[in-house]
Amino acid sequence: MKSWRDIARPLIANTLKDNEGKTEKEIRKALKDAYPFGERAMHPYKIWLDEIKVQMGKRKFGVKNKTINPDQKKLF
Repeated sequence: MKSWRDIARPLIANTLKDNEGKTEKEIRKALKDAYPFGERAMHPYKIWLDEIKVQMGKRKFGVKNKTINPDQKKLF
């Protein structure tokens, strides 16, 4: 069974490829129209938005927050 991300990844890639050279607003509209999971809510929608960020280079896959709290104590 495919995950939400596995389904979203090629759809987003194709949409970005088809709209290459267009304005950010036009690209966002095309991505909104390409959303395949029905209601824009809950986990599938969050995965969709996150994958858009990954493919547009605004976030690396698997890296959400790499900041280290200086007050945090070491466990070992």
